[in-house]
Amino acid sequence: MFFAALTLGGLFSDHMVLQRERQNPIWGSDTPEQVVTLTVEGAPTPVQTVQVTVGADGTWRLEVPELPVGGPYRLRVQGSEEKVIHDVLVGDVWVASGQSNMEWPLSRARDADREIAAARYPAIRVTKIPLQTARTPQTDVVTEWRPASPETAASFTAVGYFFAREIHQTQNVPVGIIDTTWGGTRIEPWISREALRAVWPGVEEQLARIAAADPDLPRIRAEHQKRLLAWERSVFPQDTGNEGLARGWARPDFDDGAWQTITLPNTFQSTGFANNGAFWARRVLELPASAAGRELVLELGAVDDFEITYFNGEQVGAMGEETFQSYQTPRRYTVPGHLVRAGKNVIAVRVFDRFGEGGFMGPAVKMFAESNGERFPLEGAWRWAVERTIPRVTGNIYATHPGNPPELDFSGQPAALYNAMVAPLIPYGIRGFLWYQGESNIGNYADYHARFTALIRDWRTRWGQGNLPFYFVQLSAFTQSWQWPYLREAQTQTLAEPQTGMAVSLDIGNATDIHPNNKQDVGRRLALLARRDIYGEKDLVAEGPTLTRVAIHGNEVRVFFRSAAGLRTRDGKPEVLGFALAGADGRYHPANARIDGETVIVTSPAVPRPQSVRYGWADYLEVNLENSDGLPAAPFRTDGF
Repeated sequence: MFFAALTLGGLFSDHMVLQRERQNPIWGSDTPEQVVTLTVEGAPTPVQTVQVTVGADGTWRLEVPELPVGGPYRLRVQGSEEKVIHDVLVGDVWVASGQSNMEWPLSRARDADREIAAARYPAIRVTKIPLQTARTPQTDVVTEWRPASPETAASFTAVGYFFAREIHQTQNVPVGIIDTTWGGTRIEPWISREALRAVWPGVEEQLARIAAADPDLPRIRAEHQKRLLAWERSVFPQDTGNEGLARGWARPDFDDGAWQTITLPNTFQSTGFANNGAFWARRVLELPASAAGRELVLELGAVDDFEITYFNGEQVGAMGEETFQSYQTPRRYTVPGHLVRAGKNVIAVRVFDRFGEGGFMGPAVKMFAESNGERFPLEGAWRWAVERTIPRVTGNIYATHPGNPPELDFSGQPAALYNAMVAPLIPYGIRGFLWYQGESNIGNYADYHARFTALIRDWRTRWGQGNLPFYFVQLSAFTQSWQWPYLREAQTQTLAEPQTGMAVSLDIGNATDIHPNNKQDVGRRLALLARRDIYGEKDLVAEGPTLTRVAIHGNEVRVFFRSAAGLRTRDGKPEVLGFALAGADGRYHPANARIDGETVIVTSPAVPRPQSVRYGWADYLEVNLENSDGLPAAPFRTDGF
């Protein structure tokens, strides 16, 4: 069976955004010595063509010529076959990374319903990198670009989306966000092995231990899967049988005209259906005469949770509970030639969804049929029906229900996320980085500054595009431990790196929720940094009051700030909250504070001779100091440096 050899890197797909004001690398693979030609089409630029010869290792890379902002453009790539990338825009591309507060979807942000309904920005595009780990740097990912719309935006990174919206609206350029995030992760997995060596002396020993355990991994995985399967059978509703097959729902001559229409990939719950259950989806596939009698490859992307796939009435594949993490495993089946006809063919898929939301999870680029080197897209309109309803199972049942065996998690291993979720993105043309992470490193705050600095330098070096801007979010207020402010301090110290900026979020935290839902202000504050530093708005106020010095006179401490024009309290009260003073004994006491021009005067009856002052120095503390632009004062201490 013949398959065309030309492939494109996973980032290069319809709706992609290319970085403006530069040539952009594009890469893939093909037969060695094959000439690959890239043709750029689309007004106002005349047709441009560049070529490269595929190397002996089967890989190729060339540069997309610098293009005017806007679009849309088409990129036509001709090698051993032709591929066309449609609806390409040119603007600014940002990599958004970190843990759950950056991963947090728009659907769980403040005013989510209103924000999703208003997300009509076709020039804002987001691509989400799948959660995966690797022991060595990988070269490709499977992903897709999605323009912002009410149908797509719910799953977007909320912080990344609100940042993109601010930049798009103020700069009038398309914005692409590459979302490479994983909730609950530490910083070390995001740093390359080489960069970790300089800041973590024991990293090689740890990696050696991990490598030594490799031969035992099949047994460990098998035993874990056995325990997990037994637990899931005791907790989740079970599939009681394939009633749809008996009703003829797999037959090609079945009339599904009364069924509803759904656009796939998508969940069945996206249609408004409130429960779990067994569902069917059907699609007519028109094939040319050249495909008749030939084997056909059928790809459906990931299907949540389990499925049985039929082609012209015959089962051609299935994946059930015996497959570990079947809900995120792409389906790829081979259809025997005797089932393949010219003209109308019918694909029918039975999906059993037992938990959360279920259906065809994509990506869209992985939904196709392929015959004789020709691909036929399967994304788009399908017919669907409910075979059987079961009560909706919601919540994090894996975390809250007793008896669940601990997850096998490799996401905490050194360099594991860099290898799988960062390395494949390099050297895609980008404008800069957005970062929100640190909650999982609280217990090792003393190491964070060095490791965070190593990550910034490492990523910049590997992208090879200079000191790309790197903007990050300081941790919000949250009741957890005394270590919380020290991690914030380590983040602040990282501002010594050039072209960095920090968005303070101390004022919008939540005492009982590590994921505050006000992501609008977080995205906007990151965007203010970019607008001031790289978009030329030099007079823009992008930061809140930041400590410059203190002066002690008797029992008073006067605190001086920069970016303090219009210094005020957020609630309008005369008392400034969040200050503490200490004397020679180093014991801190809550202090009284009042605004005097662009300074704050701090006193405490318990500290008649103050020597040091702190502001916002706790895991969670009520604070209210801001400037006239509504940007909060950054936490600080004058002791302990």
